[in-house]
Amino acid sequence: MSYLPLSPVFSTPCVHLTESLMGSTASALLAGREVLRGEHSLFVMGEVILLGAMAYYLVAWLLVGRDRHKAAGGTKHEPPAGYSPAALRYLWSIEDCPVGYDDGTFTAAVVGLAGKGAVTIEQNGSTFLLHDRGLGPAIMLHGRGLDAVELLPDEEIVYNALFHNPGRGSDAPRSSLNLRPSEHMTFLREVRAAEAGLRTQLDGQLKRGEGYRTHNRWWVWIGVLISLFGAGLLNTDPVVLESRIASNVAEMALLGRGVLGGMVALFWALVIFLLYGSFILLRRRDMEPGLGLGALGVVFGGMLVILTLELYTDAGFLRVAACMLFGYVLNARGANLLKRYSREGRMVQDHIEGLQMYMSGEGQRAADQAYGPGMTAEHHDQLLPYAVALGRAGEWSRQFETALEKRKEAGTPSPGFRGDLEGPGIGSALAVNAEFHEALNASCVWSNSNRGGR
Repeated sequence: MSYLPLSPVFSTPCVHLTESLMGSTASALLAGREVLRGEHSLFVMGEVILLGAMAYYLVAWLLVGRDRHKAAGGTKHEPPAGYSPAALRYLWSIEDCPVGYDDGTFTAAVVGLAGKGAVTIEQNGSTFLLHDRGLGPAIMLHGRGLDAVELLPDEEIVYNALFHNPGRGSDAPRSSLNLRPSEHMTFLREVRAAEAGLRTQLDGQLKRGEGYRTHNRWWVWIGVLISLFGAGLLNTDPVVLESRIASNVAEMALLGRGVLGGMVALFWALVIFLLYGSFILLRRRDMEPGLGLGALGVVFGGMLVILTLELYTDAGFLRVAACMLFGYVLNARGANLLKRYSREGRMVQDHIEGLQMYMSGEGQRAADQAYGPGMTAEHHDQLLPYAVALGRAGEWSRQFETALEKRKEAGTPSPGFRGDLEGPGIGSALAVNAEFHEALNASCVWSNSNRGGR
């Protein structure tokens, strides 16, 4: 069988059409590249790469950062098993950054001992007293003590340090402690020991929430390198540079420009980190480290401004500054979004959020159904330490005004709370930053500042 060649009438237009399409595609690609490099382009190449880094973080979040353990939202009527009030406060706000140990953690621990009946907190006016209920050392608390109280490890440490500290030597154990530092210096040393022991135990046990999230650091590093390269290209783009510098930089290879500009981008990141860190510390009232970081940030920031004003045009400086801030925020938020919850971390965070909803009154109807015609004073005492730990103490106690008043009138106070704490104002008095917290905190701080003279 023979084949006849195509007629030139048909073949020539096809060839011309193919060549035309290929030529137009190549021209479009070249034109697109020139648009990115031109003076009137909307985005230069470095900015396009920064936007690409944002797209990368989105894809990475979908692949490895999206929380697949999240349960259905709702109120929680019980704390997670095995977590003391102090431990739950330590892990509070895992989603952003755990609170870690603060002075409210110790307050929650002591109130937790009272909630379990191991100690009694008594308020008489402005004076607070802690009473040991005679349960003995912690080894006797697991089902064999007076009221079969079972303490968690961090609670045992606090209880033993306050009332059964073997370091006291021949001194008799105290049965009552008055939170008035000017009168009981020996007790203050024991409060400090209890606070230090609690901090050590929680840091070792919970490790600032490290086991509750997966950081996916390799994915973060890839995003940082992409954005750093994009920021480097932007910093050395002729569009933003002074004309006398732009001509020299334009002759450099793309990789060289990215590395050189990346060093400038790291300088920007250092300045932003110092200034933002100073703001966070000052907001937390950590004055000395906050002022120190702020001073460094101002010094390096001044050097950076002088450098960049020499390198960039006025419009270029503003463009670069905006993109450097964008890149810093992008990587900070991207690193946070890629911290996925572990299964246990998701469970704890769900309990924290559910307890806060419940204690704020949002779960009142569900609670009535779960606990009968009305919530009892005993249920109030059970969750009060967790309400203190999670910043809901006042709101929690206000829901029990009637039950607490009835218990007070009946003369059957809680074994853990006495005196002025028998009424509905108990939550406001025991809350973090309220009277009881201030008395405990003053004892620890005063003891620490006077230890050298003892």
